[in-house]
Amino acid sequence: MALKRAFPTYFIARWNGHRPARSLFWWDLTIVGTLVNGVMGLISLILLAKGVDGSVWLALHLLLIPYNLFLVFSVHRNTGSNLIHRGGSIAWFGCTLLV
Repeated sequence: MALKRAFPTYFIARWNGHRPARSLFWWDLTIVGTLVNGVMGLISLILLAKGVDGSVWLALHLLLIPYNLFLVFSVHRNTGSNLIHRGGSIAWFGCTLLV
């Protein structure tokens, strides 16, 4: 029951700027976002090496693009974010697309 309430709260707090910009950028985007993308990328590579159909591992790899966009837009919407946070989030998103 607590997970049902915590899940929407996670997204609402970030989207509405209720998280500090520094925490949003460094913890949510840089650390957690990079770890989640790394794990999904690793799973995609394992599936590719196992010979799974290309559409499966590509879909798994691209599944995180909406979450990544959510994080980038949340950083940009946050009133406390500065040029470093905004530019860093765009660079981070570019790296997630390339890797």
